[in-house]
Amino acid sequence: MSSGDSVGAQLRGWDAATFRTAAGDPRMRSTVVALAVLDSTPDWERLRTRLERLTHFVPTLRMRPLYGLFGLSAPRLALDPDFDIDVHVHRYRLPDGSGWSDLLQDVRRMSLTDFDRNRALWEAVLVEGLPGGESAFALKLHHSIADGQATVMMALSLFELGPDTNPDDPPTPEVPRGEDVSLIDIARANVEDNLERFRESAEGALRAGGQVALQALGDPGGAVNVVRQTVESISKALSVPEAPLSPLWTERGTTYHFGAFEFPFEGLKVAAKSRGFSVNDAFMAAVTSGVDRYHQRYGAAVDELRVNVPISLRGDAGDRSGQASNAVAIARFELPVENLDIDERMATAHELVDVWRHAPAMRMADPLADVSWFVPVPVLAHAAKTSDITTSNVPGPPISMYLAGARMVAAYPLVATIGAAVNVTMVTYDGLACIGVSTDDRCVEDHTELVEDLRWGFELVTGDLVGPTDRYSRKAD
Repeated sequence: MSSGDSVGAQLRGWDAATFRTAAGDPRMRSTVVALAVLDSTPDWERLRTRLERLTHFVPTLRMRPLYGLFGLSAPRLALDPDFDIDVHVHRYRLPDGSGWSDLLQDVRRMSLTDFDRNRALWEAVLVEGLPGGESAFALKLHHSIADGQATVMMALSLFELGPDTNPDDPPTPEVPRGEDVSLIDIARANVEDNLERFRESAEGALRAGGQVALQALGDPGGAVNVVRQTVESISKALSVPEAPLSPLWTERGTTYHFGAFEFPFEGLKVAAKSRGFSVNDAFMAAVTSGVDRYHQRYGAAVDELRVNVPISLRGDAGDRSGQASNAVAIARFELPVENLDIDERMATAHELVDVWRHAPAMRMADPLADVSWFVPVPVLAHAAKTSDITTSNVPGPPISMYLAGARMVAAYPLVATIGAAVNVTMVTYDGLACIGVSTDDRCVEDHTELVEDLRWGFELVTGDLVGPTDRYSRKAD
């Protein structure tokens, strides 16, 4: 392995900002847990082998952070010479009589437990002993190494198409062994990377300036508009509100609770298509219906809430869509929520997301996040905590998947609140829409009520009954 490989690559942009804020403020803890419910207990040795194999296809899972002198640069990710799959993977059995709430509490504790920041930033657990012979598999990842879509990409390499091993699986690639490196090696690599990044930024600025100058020769007014729109977009993206908009969700704590439910995805697709909107528009309409009902319940109606929406950059020039990593920008905007009908909710969500999707600042997310390295963590955390809710919609596999012989019956995304009061994420899987909800304990007075209101919101949009939030209660009836 060359010395360049031994020091790995520096976290950049949004990834670096996420790592730094999560390390600097416990309220910005940044974990993603993918919770798969399985119809039986998978073969443990086969599962362990599949996970070991996954780390060869996704080498990031074998990488540890390396830190420079005085913390003046973002950490690097490099292959861990002491990587051991058994440090990251374990299993246990729930006590007899345990159910859904017990599983969610265990996953909550898993999410709230910080990573060992000197080892690869992930762990996985197989939980046995669920009702009806089911089991669960939870994969926990640091958000700096994977977004929701990247997590799905990892799952596609881990899971199989049937109860037997895939006959046409590609051969497992070899991964070099990591090496020990000195602080001098890390410092030298950081200096080289920072100089290269400065060069790239300067060249990018010159190219952009040249393009504007050429445009100005033929269309001076158009060039002025491009510059003005870019400046306005960046200013809007970087603006820091004073406080959240919800009168109920004003505080932020260091703990949160999880909720989850699922329903047939077809209802959401039909609701969107029949009105000429996208699935994401219908998803956001359901979420705003639920949070509006919650606020009305407490006599605290609010016109707008501040919403975070990840905008996928996969498919853009220069993206990292071929990697299991982050490739998103975060749009933050004020979304009307009070007393709107379903069509109005879909229309407003569609318009606002579309505006941000095409905003110049979205294509500059990583450079802008790089600049945030010079902003104190408390300032970054304050900006994050002015958001009321984060919504995310991630398409998953449309067919049944298997894990070491057990069929996955549901897949729930359980994401830390990361400064917001509430996070609602949807993953679609095999005809299901699986909803994961996290609520900040300090500001959401009744977690159960909010999850029920969100379930009601999806019933309102789809026109169908949405199953109970305890997936085992229907089996007991």
